[in-house]
Amino acid sequence: MIYIFGSGLAGLSAAISLHKSGYKVTVISKKIDGGSSYWAKGGIAAAVGNDDSPELHLSDTLKVGDGLCDVKSVDYVTREIRYVVSAVEKWGFRFDEGLRLEGGHSKRRVLHKTDETGREITSFLLNLAKKEGINLVEDKLLALKVKDCKVVGFVTEKGGSFDAEKVVLATGGYGYLFKFTSNPSTNVGDGIAIAFRTGALVSDMEFVQFHPTVTTFDGKAYLLTETLRGEGAILLNEKGERFAFNYHSKGELAPRDVLSRAIYDQYKKGHIVYIDLSPIEDFDEKFPVLSEYIKRYGKKLQVFPGAHYTIGGIRINVRGETNIKGLYAIGEISDSGLHGANRLASNSLAEDLVYGVNLPIYIDNWEGVSVNDAKETVEVKLNDGNSLSLDEIREYNWNYLGIVRNGEGLSKLVKVYETADLNDNATLVSLLSAKGALLRTESRGTHYREDYPNKSWEDGKRIYFVVSRN
Repeated sequence: MIYIFGSGLAGLSAAISLHKSGYKVTVISKKIDGGSSYWAKGGIAAAVGNDDSPELHLSDTLKVGDGLCDVKSVDYVTREIRYVVSAVEKWGFRFDEGLRLEGGHSKRRVLHKTDETGREITSFLLNLAKKEGINLVEDKLLALKVKDCKVVGFVTEKGGSFDAEKVVLATGGYGYLFKFTSNPSTNVGDGIAIAFRTGALVSDMEFVQFHPTVTTFDGKAYLLTETLRGEGAILLNEKGERFAFNYHSKGELAPRDVLSRAIYDQYKKGHIVYIDLSPIEDFDEKFPVLSEYIKRYGKKLQVFPGAHYTIGGIRINVRGETNIKGLYAIGEISDSGLHGANRLASNSLAEDLVYGVNLPIYIDNWEGVSVNDAKETVEVKLNDGNSLSLDEIREYNWNYLGIVRNGEGLSKLVKVYETADLNDNATLVSLLSAKGALLRTESRGTHYREDYPNKSWEDGKRIYFVVSRN
């Protein structure tokens, strides 16, 4: 039996692919119909257009990744996603006609299903998993059992202790650990913390991508997809000034980190920022779900940046393998090196599918991750300490680990977490992220230090964390 934790796009695609390849699979999730895949708006980046190629997709990914991408991983995903999309279509999923353009892409290459691609494809896979008779269990992972750097089982809240030789973690990222976010409340980094405690190597925790255009509908955060700007939406302040070109030559189609800082800077200067959707032609047809909200709220919406995607996580190779034999990590929980220091739009769902659908190819032939790109490997002691509430953690992280960072704030934050209870998953993950941000004395991709505003480290070098056994 192969146990998969997480029922988002990565977990479900892996489960279905393994099942169709003849493996027995059980999917365990805190909430079977939860996770952030369901919330993804834009689509799946794949070089399927006549004027496009995997080489161009690779080039765009490397450019946005700002010198930290693992080229092997980028080459793997940008090549394989075309075949994986075909496999999912053979399972019965249908994308809408036409390709969309998003920031950082040189071509229209974003496959989509209405303006709720994540919801549509995740719902499809969940229904397919049920139809295929895959065992789906609602439960919470508490711990992994590891002996001699090899998985031997796990412990869950309801089921207790299980023996297992193969465990796939697909539990998502930690974007909800910030006060302003586009993430569901389940995304607090549980899987990363649990794997880290058992010896999994974790990296790139300082890189948190903030989405520039989050709004609120009916009192709840709502992500305004990047494809809106690809289709012509513009950003304005309350004076009607179209300010984005003051920060980047591509204006509204600049990389997300640049736009997030631009909007953040506008607010710091006392402005209010809006997105104007009126330039988009055939809006109701292109964005049918959002159009229902627009009927009530209008086409000029106030926006703010929010934590959206966490690049850091459990270090893996292109096979999804960690440094613990039998333990796999796929999707946002992992650090494959695909995204580098900044994720190219719609590459996350592509990564989910490639690592999920292709897992049967590698599941019986273990190699394990090897590391040759460490700038620094830091041991972290798991001390007991003061208990922090989730609300306190989210406030701390937004204030000191947010869009613009500095050494003084990060030092304060690290001290808070080092004296807190590191048995708590949210606290431990926040410490790793804060510590990575403090140690990286440069600005690169999503990580911006106002006291170190330039990129100064050697390209391709990352910070690793490992649990201290002393």
